[in-house]
Amino acid sequence: MFEWIDQELGRIVVTPHKRAKNVIARRKGGYIQLTVPFRFNMKNIPAVLREMRPRIAQMKPPSRAILTEGDVISSFTFDTQIIRDPYREKLSLSLKNGNLHLFVPSQTEMNRPEIQSALRDAVIHVLRLEAKRVLPEKTACLAQKHGLTYGQIKVNSSKKRWGSCSVRKNINFSLFLMLLPERLIDYVVLHELAHTIEMNHSERFWQLLDSFCNGEARILSKEVKKVKPDGYDFLVQE
Repeated sequence: MFEWIDQELGRIVVTPHKRAKNVIARRKGGYIQLTVPFRFNMKNIPAVLREMRPRIAQMKPPSRAILTEGDVISSFTFDTQIIRDPYREKLSLSLKNGNLHLFVPSQTEMNRPEIQSALRDAVIHVLRLEAKRVLPEKTACLAQKHGLTYGQIKVNSSKKRWGSCSVRKNINFSLFLMLLPERLIDYVVLHELAHTIEMNHSERFWQLLDSFCNGEARILSKEVKKVKPDGYDFLVQE
């Protein structure tokens, strides 16, 4: 990744991609992303910007997802809901009996960026705690069931992968995995456990994973790739 600061356009993030054949510009929340071919010469960035500048300048930033009263974000272990509270002076939270209540003072303007950011941080904080509590235990149970071993379990905030497995059999899970239904969480855990034996996605890998998933490994894989949980866009935006 390479960054460039343009006086007119602001921050430019240049990302090489193996499959890119041309330069593609997208406006993100606070910057412009340029996806370029993998062996692109970064010295050509000024020339590319001169050519693409008029089109980039007209690009509108994506609309930001917001969380308001009445919205519910459901996760595997809790549901999130906003509650107006006239007796509170600042945002606070309570997690009890599967309900995460975000208490907001009555006069608070919900659309303010700092309020939305605080709500997002609160939900992500609880998702991380729950992921660290639930996912290691679930991994241990499924590994024992199928006679598998693994190294460490870590939880990160990845927005691109639900999980990953290293050559040392260490497994990482995204905290956002908790937004999926349990059967898809189980599939992701089993997928990464299968990588402790087969590191690539060879036919042997899929046969192994099929033996864990009652022959539905590829069906579940497609479902996981298409799933977009409620509240996901709100939580992962920058």
